[in-house]
Amino acid sequence: MPILFRLVPRRAITVPPAPNHSKMSSLYKALVAQHARQLRPVRCAYSTITQLHRYFEDVVLENNLNALVIEGLPLSARRNVRENARVRQLAQPGRRAFFFVRHGDALNELVGHEGGGAPLILRQAEDNRANEHFLVIADARFSALLTTVHETTNDAVGGDEVIWTFEPDVVYSALEYLMARVSAEHPYQATAFGSAVRTSMPKATSLQLTLSVTTKLAHLLQEQAGREIAVNRIATAIRESLELGVILQKTVDEVGTALKVLSCALRVEGETKEQALTYVYFNDGSEPDGLHRESITETLDLHCQRLRDRPEVIVQDGSDESGSSAERLPTAVVPLILHERAIGALQVTVADPARVWNENEILLLRTVADQVAVAVNHAELFAKIQQQALTDALTGCYNRRSFEMQLDKDLQMARRLHQPLSLLMLDLDRFKQLNDSVGHDAGDDALRRLTACFRQELRGVDSAARFGGDEFALILPQASAEGSLIVAERLRARIEQIEIPGYGNITASIGIATFPSQASARAELVSAADAALYSAKRAGRNRVCVFDTTSDALELIRSHRNPPADIAEHTM
Repeated sequence: MPILFRLVPRRAITVPPAPNHSKMSSLYKALVAQHARQLRPVRCAYSTITQLHRYFEDVVLENNLNALVIEGLPLSARRNVRENARVRQLAQPGRRAFFFVRHGDALNELVGHEGGGAPLILRQAEDNRANEHFLVIADARFSALLTTVHETTNDAVGGDEVIWTFEPDVVYSALEYLMARVSAEHPYQATAFGSAVRTSMPKATSLQLTLSVTTKLAHLLQEQAGREIAVNRIATAIRESLELGVILQKTVDEVGTALKVLSCALRVEGETKEQALTYVYFNDGSEPDGLHRESITETLDLHCQRLRDRPEVIVQDGSDESGSSAERLPTAVVPLILHERAIGALQVTVADPARVWNENEILLLRTVADQVAVAVNHAELFAKIQQQALTDALTGCYNRRSFEMQLDKDLQMARRLHQPLSLLMLDLDRFKQLNDSVGHDAGDDALRRLTACFRQELRGVDSAARFGGDEFALILPQASAEGSLIVAERLRARIEQIEIPGYGNITASIGIATFPSQASARAELVSAADAALYSAKRAGRNRVCVFDTTSDALELIRSHRNPPADIAEHTM
């Protein structure tokens, strides 16, 4: 038995003058202006407002109220079968349903000649540009109002301001405004609309019905607050870190916690399958029975393959007949879109086999996916800038600044592990003559072919840097003087096979110095290798020389800084 409170209407409904649309173009603005003390706008995501709208409709449908239902809907050129069916439900016999829609809306096709299964469609005037979303319910024992003006460019979390109330006085004001609007815009429907309004005035309000909808509203707003917190935390992680791995792990953790899912997985594609980044969250921190990381990543692989060809949201709702296998659990997958192509996916799976995904949850996933795509873009730009700052544009080798940083790092490791480290200084022979005879383009080609030899002959732990001009420095960690000599000879022989069109084969001279036997610090090691390179030049070029601590190294260094003319004219 519902609880009823008697109300005495304060005034009869009369038709006021038609509203001036140039000054007051929406129900929302009219009510906020007239009832500023009673109405407090709340900022919500538009998908949340849509859900609120449905909760109000549910009161009518679930309790089979013979109510007056008036709705104003934002423009939508396409409406799905579920939306059309719900509109018809609200227009069942015993109810009076009116829908304000804009020109071009799909609901214009639902005209009122289908009997009790179709509402009366009232097309909004062309000079009323407000993209309204409102619902007014008037019944003998229940009254309610919800309204907002939807900004189509603000469809993210926290997008629009909405007001709602169960106060009869505010509902009366809304009905007066709408009656005036119908009289001005739809004079042929004014009599039917006015009659429906006058016969549907609430005489009492049901506390039971009010509590049922307000409980749902509180729960929905609580969920929205949790989603906003999750999105804000992810946004903070993106702002505070350029480490993509940190951002991706934070993302799956926050999404998994906000949606209370069984698992959340995130994939960012790389140039190869091995370079792809995959992060997984489990609701209790461990893999539940029947759901393993391998099965999740396999499912994610399949979804990513599908999204490459057709990037769209994949929603797999549950049903009471679903099994317990991971493949049949309710799953939602949202693509990560960067530069109009799918670069990965965000996938969530829940344990409840009857779970149906709602629009708010999908909106959260899409919002997060957009933020992750931005983070990936930032990480790629940062890596590109960092690469440009640390490498030589022509050859792709380290530049001199990054060479010094890398050598310091490798020397520190060599000291800690008590291991040798060798430095090779390499210089092309008669490089100036090559440039003068066949041009600088051929010289650039020779340098690129030279660095290709480095990639083929050196180990992954070795580093190559362009020291300046045609001079290169090669760092060989854990390499003794004997081992580095073998590498240098092999490299010299490989370079000797490079043929430049119009010029012929090129050659290189190489000097070697080893830490700690021949130098104990970076500057000493570079000077020693440089002196050995000068010795190779003086000895006839196209050869390898190891720094000799018994010779006059200082004199060799001075000679290299001011070399004789016969050597200087061919070194650069």
